[in-house]
Amino acid sequence: MEKIKKILKEENIEELNKLDNNLVVDNLLEILDDEITNFNFEKDIDYLNYIIKILPKYIKNNKKEVTERLNKIHQEIKKYLVQKPGNIDKKNHNYKLLKNIINNIEIIQISLLYDYIDKYDETKYKLIDYMIFEVKNITFIKDAIKRFPYIVNTFDTNDKTLVVSVIEKYIEEVMIYTKEKEIDNIIYYDEVLDCILASEKLIFDIIDKQRILKLIKEKTKEINTEKDRKMFYLNILVEKIDKKEEKLTNSYLEYKYHIKTYFNEAINSEVRKLKNNYTLSKNRKIIDDYILTFDGKDAKEIDDALGIKILSNGNYELGIHIADPTSIIDKKSIIFDEAAKRTTSIYLSDKTYSMFPNDLSCDLLSLKEGNYRNAVSYYYEINKEGKVLKSNYYKTIIKVNKNMTYDEFNKVLLNDNEDIELKETITNLSKISILLNKYYNEDELYNKINRTEKNITNTNITGISDGEKVVESSMVFNNYMVAKYFKDNKLPFIFRNHIIDENMMQELEKIKNSFLVTDQEYVKYIEMVKNIYPKAEYGITCEGHYGLGIECYSHITSPLRRFADVVALICLDELYFSEYNENKIKKVQKMVLKYSNKINKKRTSIEKFSDNYENNKK
Repeated sequence: MEKIKKILKEENIEELNKLDNNLVVDNLLEILDDEITNFNFEKDIDYLNYIIKILPKYIKNNKKEVTERLNKIHQEIKKYLVQKPGNIDKKNHNYKLLKNIINNIEIIQISLLYDYIDKYDETKYKLIDYMIFEVKNITFIKDAIKRFPYIVNTFDTNDKTLVVSVIEKYIEEVMIYTKEKEIDNIIYYDEVLDCILASEKLIFDIIDKQRILKLIKEKTKEINTEKDRKMFYLNILVEKIDKKEEKLTNSYLEYKYHIKTYFNEAINSEVRKLKNNYTLSKNRKIIDDYILTFDGKDAKEIDDALGIKILSNGNYELGIHIADPTSIIDKKSIIFDEAAKRTTSIYLSDKTYSMFPNDLSCDLLSLKEGNYRNAVSYYYEINKEGKVLKSNYYKTIIKVNKNMTYDEFNKVLLNDNEDIELKETITNLSKISILLNKYYNEDELYNKINRTEKNITNTNITGISDGEKVVESSMVFNNYMVAKYFKDNKLPFIFRNHIIDENMMQELEKIKNSFLVTDQEYVKYIEMVKNIYPKAEYGITCEGHYGLGIECYSHITSPLRRFADVVALICLDELYFSEYNENKIKKVQKMVLKYSNKINKKRTSIEKFSDNYENNKK
């Protein structure tokens, strides 16, 4: 260790580089620990600054252990800095030195915690700048501010404080906003700003405030497009700075996150016209199968149903029946346009904002028991080993025999029931579910995140009962099979892609290794990775679905509550049920690109609206 000390005091980096990295790190930490443990305010320890400066360069392995040792040193230094007033001369050279060391240790701790050790150039501002303006992970930012509250007062080489940098970026995003863009970046910087302004440690200089308020005033004079919404976001900013932000009423949240919560009279009148003129479609195959639906007890938009038969050769014939809104809603109608803007139904704890008006999604189009409905039916002949021998899709008219809850499914499965056909159907659906599960292999982390995350659109099945497993396996299987048809035939389609590359897997593993293996820490780990674990997105190119472990995937089984499924139905109508040529293929391709981009962009505002709505209720 004395040899290393000599090298350090001489700042002979070449000699240090000749040694093993792990040995260097171990010795550097040992020297730090020893010097801090035996510290006094008269001791010459200037070379410790050099240790902190070079330490990150050598940290390649055992990052968890390094973090723990740094935490101990960090706590020891705090003992010397936080003493009774008057005990320390704050102009003392070593006092200033310790403050600088603890500041730089925090930089290393943050970079180790989020695996940014090689992605900043020594200054705390550069690291925070990287986190906020490049990584854009709000969970990490909140956690970092909580752990290291003084980072909110970092400033760049031009003496611009962090809070000013974030406000300027927020203003920039507001000014470039147009109706064609979504508001993701405005929402993000708004949330970062909330974190910083909420910090008790923040020093927001009055001169900086006045300069920012003057800048906002100047920007309002420049606004000439999207005036209402831009003025709204700039006014919110002024209220935040003055700590007079508007109470979060529902109407405030709806406007802020661009969420439509009602249907205007033009749409309502169009719905009334559809209801008055409604007839079942012609030229559809009439299905006389025994068909059941299974949903949660509060479900009103019932858009998927199941039936099953045992064929004479002993194979299963699985029928998956999906409501068809395109059968009565024209692609040029204002109802269709409104659904495209909303992109999904939003399910909150006490209300629902539907994608289609309720008279359609919960009544005229819903697969209600005892009512004839237009549908698209997907039939699969599957043998006892789970191999698909035949598949056929039809535009159909169906009548559901019974709407059931998952609980009712489970009761019938477990108990003898006097309705033989019901009992046999549910038993066979349960059997085939086991075979369908073989078509996908859900990633453990993907499963964990989906099962624990609040489900804003209520389109994922988060339970694990037999009834839920049957519906989930059937829908995932059907989504896969339809996607596979389009992939195999090289036709444009709205694929659901979930991509994780090797680098991302390494990042996730590093974060996992930084947490202790306890229930409490694992929950925290899951919360942490939610924001960096890639979300599935829609696109015209098939890139596979890592989370489900399948080569291609789509969404086509919930068209009453997800617009992506409506787009998939249109693809099926144009390129499966109809003849097509090169011009039609190009037309469909253009349509898919348009709507997949729109749906992907809308997701953040829906998530933030839902989160804030529920938090506001509390």
